[in-house]
Amino acid sequence: MYFDKQLCLLNIEALNQEQVLTQMAQMLFSNGIVKQDFLDGILQREQQYPTGLLVNSVGFALPHTDSSRVNQSQICFASLKQPVIFRCMTDENEKIPVKFIFMLAMKQPHEQVENLQNLIGLFQNEQQIKLLEQCHSINEFIAILNVAGVK
Repeated sequence: MYFDKQLCLLNIEALNQEQVLTQMAQMLFSNGIVKQDFLDGILQREQQYPTGLLVNSVGFALPHTDSSRVNQSQICFASLKQPVIFRCMTDENEKIPVKFIFMLAMKQPHEQVENLQNLIGLFQNEQQIKLLEQCHSINEFIAILNVAGVK
């Protein structure tokens, strides 16, 4: 449901956090999912409330912003060839090399919490993460999410 537009950037190269977040937000904007100020919201929120998360030695980020900047609920995914640094959501002084980013664009605030819980479950499944690391197509990505119960 939140991946039905298949907004994925697989094995991309980015020099830093801002570059990858910009690419992802532009993809959401060009598909009509978010409003023009979505990227500003993402970058501002990331400064105040970092979203990096280390689970079983793998770095993830869950950038998101206010639902007022969203037209339609959707999640954009990016996997990186080389990790970029995000600050940790539980200790902003800790730096996390992030390999996988799930950018949440949720129209309803309650959807954010539900999706965060589902994604954390995926992150804790080491077998699914190994498959995600080897994923090279949108179809493979969607199949991994379906098996993990993330839609």
